[in-house]
Amino acid sequence: MTVKINFSDITIFTDVEHKMATRQDIKKNLANSIYQHGQGIAFHALALKIYNSKDDVELEDDEYKLLMDYARQMCTPAIIDALESYGKEDEEDN
Repeated sequence: MTVKINFSDITIFTDVEHKMATRQDIKKNLANSIYQHGQGIAFHALALKIYNSKDDVELEDDEYKLLMDYARQMCTPAIIDALESYGKEDEEDN
């Protein structure tokens, strides 16, 4: 199972009620953050995969889990919610 995310065009809610949102390009900032703060070769590979992406990035289960573990520790709640929504979409498809 894979999760597809276009980090160059992601919907980020701007309020806690999830009524207002904006489309943002978080690819470079997220990749740099993972590269600077992630620990180990798996984070290195994930940072480069995100940074070098053109459109949708296909993340395997272990890569998506790694991304979410990182996001839950290092990202804002708005980014966490945005990234979690991709995993929920995948669950709904099954």
